[in-house]
Amino acid sequence: MGLQKPVLSTLSAIALATIAVPAIVLEASAQLTAPYVSGAGTLDRNQDHFVDIEAAGGPLERVKVVCVTFHQLEDVKVVDGDGNDIPHTVNYGFEEFTVTFDEPIPEGEKARFVLVDSRVRGRRTGLTIPYRIFGTTPMLEGLIPFGTAIVTVPEVTGR
Repeated sequence: MGLQKPVLSTLSAIALATIAVPAIVLEASAQLTAPYVSGAGTLDRNQDHFVDIEAAGGPLERVKVVCVTFHQLEDVKVVDGDGNDIPHTVNYGFEEFTVTFDEPIPEGEKARFVLVDSRVRGRRTGLTIPYRIFGTTPMLEGLIPFGTAIVTVPEVTGR
């Protein structure tokens, strides 16, 4: 009988503790938007590649494009949704480049990055090229990922 009383007391305490504590449900409702890759492809009969980026969650200040495929190109042009040039500077690194805008791209606008005369190891067809896109905005500190753009250029035969 001496053992039953401590067991019953313990079970009673556990039952009271579980009944007395109300269930607390936390619901998170944070929403964060950032610039993102909205399109990619080729132009000028596969000579040029493009990457579209939408400025979301605030203005777009700088974009870094990383090409990890022994990529070569002649120039980088940046245009708005209407095809007008966007003033910028380009700094080239090994298999990457960074575009800094003279004035940030306003939220809700699109910037198209045209990689002029784009090729990999001299080839322009039969390629699938991933471009990793990063950038900065005034709202988020540091370089953040915006996405990956995949450009596929089919093999051209019969030339």
